[in-house]
Amino acid sequence: MRIGRAVLDGTVRHVRLDGDVVRPVEDPYVALGEGRRPHDDGEAVPAADLRLLPPTVPTVLVGIAQNRGTSDHPSPVQAWLKSPRTVVAHGEPVRLRRDAGRAVMEAEVAVVIGRDTGSPENPDLTEGNAHELVLGVTAVNDISYPDRSTLDPRNFESKGGDGSTPLGPWIDTAASLDTGLLALELDGTRVCGTTVEAMPVPVRESLAYVARWVRLGPGDVVMAGAPLSNHEARPGRVVTVIVGATRLETPLR
Repeated sequence: MRIGRAVLDGTVRHVRLDGDVVRPVEDPYVALGEGRRPHDDGEAVPAADLRLLPPTVPTVLVGIAQNRGTSDHPSPVQAWLKSPRTVVAHGEPVRLRRDAGRAVMEAEVAVVIGRDTGSPENPDLTEGNAHELVLGVTAVNDISYPDRSTLDPRNFESKGGDGSTPLGPWIDTAASLDTGLLALELDGTRVCGTTVEAMPVPVRESLAYVARWVRLGPGDVVMAGAPLSNHEARPGRVVTVIVGATRLETPLR
């Protein structure tokens, strides 16, 4: 199932993609907690008539900053927090900062948490059962300004600009945490291509690490890092992040 969010009759609703139409559904997080698929809850609407919102509004947005086993990142896996206010929808233009140096697009797997992960001292989420606490996977572009990192090792400036987290458009509830395509395109030309399984730190390991230090809940997002899927871009380009079957487009201004 591919789940998103849209405004229907003036109300923000969860919807699922069904061919050329979208169908309103009940709260998918409630359904996941009860161990079932969400039921349809309204009339179908042509997909072309809707402007999708970000598929989730996270309270906690976590990035993975280090990926063990590469020459560039020899440190153990590390996480950092990003403001949820930076999240924008598929297709929404993003104005790059002109005072922060180079802008780099980072195509990443975004894992949407579906259930409370429990106390960090004894979390319910482990590497083995991570898929059971996840609603699904979507695409994210962690827009970054690496020239600021020498003065800002905590990523506050380099990753915190308005619109720096395009997310969506769909949460794929059937996507694997272990395999899948991960790619980046500029104006339709592929500039980076890798796979989820090629990432130095597996997604499951990153999720388990985060859950040992921060309690996550329904709708929260963990961005799994981009050691092999990043590329510089300038205003005027259209960036496409591909995660499995999900394509996230962002025009740069």
